[in-house]
Amino acid sequence: MTGVVEKIIFVWNNPAVDLPEDFIPPQGVENTVPIRVSRRYRNWMTNRFDAPSRMAHRFGPILMVDDNLFVTAGLISGMLDYWKSKACRKRCAVGLDPRYVNPYTQKYELYRSIKLGSDPNVVISKTFLTSNKNIRRFMDHWILVKRSRPPRNTCEDISLSLFITRKLRIMPVFVKTEDYNPDVEVSSQQKFLSEKGDFIGSRFGISDYDGRDWVKGNWSRRRHICVAYNFAYHGRVLRNILVNYARK
Repeated sequence: MTGVVEKIIFVWNNPAVDLPEDFIPPQGVENTVPIRVSRRYRNWMTNRFDAPSRMAHRFGPILMVDDNLFVTAGLISGMLDYWKSKACRKRCAVGLDPRYVNPYTQKYELYRSIKLGSDPNVVISKTFLTSNKNIRRFMDHWILVKRSRPPRNTCEDISLSLFITRKLRIMPVFVKTEDYNPDVEVSSQQKFLSEKGDFIGSRFGISDYDGRDWVKGNWSRRRHICVAYNFAYHGRVLRNILVNYARK
């Protein structure tokens, strides 16, 4: 990862359990990238945003990856290239997992973008790259940050993605990658991206599909509530941006 990753910030978000002493490998031959640990004392999903805002370059790119995933250097490099491209100009969000927020119904629709032929318009934090400046701006909006805390710990990534769209009037970019997960078949989302162009790098799942996302029975309902809250917060401007993008 040397030359692609400057540092790794590991967010330990489990206040009930101490971080094992040997959990983080020492820097050496097999690990040439410095690892910094951010121990958190409250289980807030926004901790993944707060840590880089304090521990990384304030304007540099930040890649957030769930702890049940392995991403290759080629994939990270490809995401950075998209972030630097003319379509993004180091401003937008870059992701791998297409999601869709319907500006008319104001609902979160997992596969709607594929069924209707509309392009996805929301990035989720499973693998999410954007500038630290965008993250810091989001963390200044305490109402959105508070909305992402328990018992609503399902809203931080959608809120950040829609905040970037609203603030900068720029849509997210999605990268095509070889996505491997031993627990599930290739989803229709991955098939959607595979039809869009060449693959860049690889991502591997190393635990149950999507981690904790799929064990919560009311997950979709909470996502709908999150989306409705964001539309109410940002007002008609966000809706108009998404509607205009859908018409192109």
